Amino acid sequence: MASDRLRTTLLGFLLAAAVIAALAWLVGVEDVLRTLRTADRAGVAMVAALIFGWVACWGLGMRAALRSYGASVSVWTGLLLSTGAGFANNVTPFGNAGGEPLTTLLVAERTSVAYERGLAAMAAVDAVNIVSSVCFAVLGFVWLAVDGSLDSQLIGAAAIAVVTGVGVALAARSLWRRRRGVTARLTGGLARALAWLESHVPRISTPDRAALARRVEGFVDDLEHIAADRRTLAAVLGYSLAGWLCQLLAFWAAFEAIGEPIPVTTALVAVPLASIALALPLPGGAGGIESALVAILVGTPLASVTPAVAVAGVVLFRGFAYWLPTTLGGLVFAESAVHWLRQSRR
Repeated sequence: MASDRLRTTLLGFLLAAAVIAALAWLVGVEDVLRTLRTADRAGVAMVAALIFGWVACWGLGMRAALRSYGASVSVWTGLLLSTGAGFANNVTPFGNAGGEPLTTLLVAERTSVAYERGLAAMAAVDAVNIVSSVCFAVLGFVWLAVDGSLDSQLIGAAAIAVVTGVGVALAARSLWRRRRGVTARLTGGLARALAWLESHVPRISTPDRAALARRVEGFVDDLEHIAADRRTLAAVLGYSLAGWLCQLLAFWAAFEAIGEPIPVTTALVAVPLASIALALPLPGGAGGIESALVAILVGTPLASVTPAVAVAGVVLFRGFAYWLPTTLGGLVFAESAVHWLRQSRR
């Protein structure tokens, strides 16, 4: 099982690298490198600082969600958990959906919060982050409409974004209203899946149906708790918006650093729309997000940049947005892995 997961991750990295290499080749590798070499060092440092601000803000949001359950979580622990979440999401397919189980293991090890409760907190934070991204995208489209820059291409993109957002919101609301019935069906499905796993994988034991039902119902109870805590949700939303703002400004600053400025509205629209690529089976959306950003910059009138400039700016932005949390979070997971290993030998 572990080797299968490793092969899947490596395949995802190879695919992401191939996509990014193909982008650079299509627009001219030399042109991209030449543009990156001209980048202002102070501007590059600003991009790095804003990306770190994004990670820190979302760490504070995670801390607020966990403190809702009475856990004592320091600011430093929140930052470590945020970098750990960045690592987990960036090395597993399907972004947050693949990384949150790993992140929750880190939460359970670093705090007094039980696994199911930590998973509920992470799910709440993810939901709020999605809402924040939609808010910024809508703000960008409204800004363009008021400015008279919303042409037919962008109207189509705005309509798709609005319909998708409304559809997801309605589906989530319907799912939440029927959560107890969904919980029962989910428990049955999980029980059958675990029974099959136990019968095919040697030396593995799984919880019985009653124990599994208690854990799933406990997870839903924890979701209900945080959903009813409006003060915590407001704090998580504030930190989420601040984190998205840092990320959007980092994207804008990347083009400032290479001497090819873009409008702020471009960042407001492009970054949230491109984040949909996190749903692709790529580690952290790598390759998919870059392609989406370049397509938006070149294929729409949002920015007047050449393909080479678009790729250079996106590479600079995503280089920090992907590798800064991945590197720092990898160190956090490595330290925790050493701790788990020592504990298992006692």
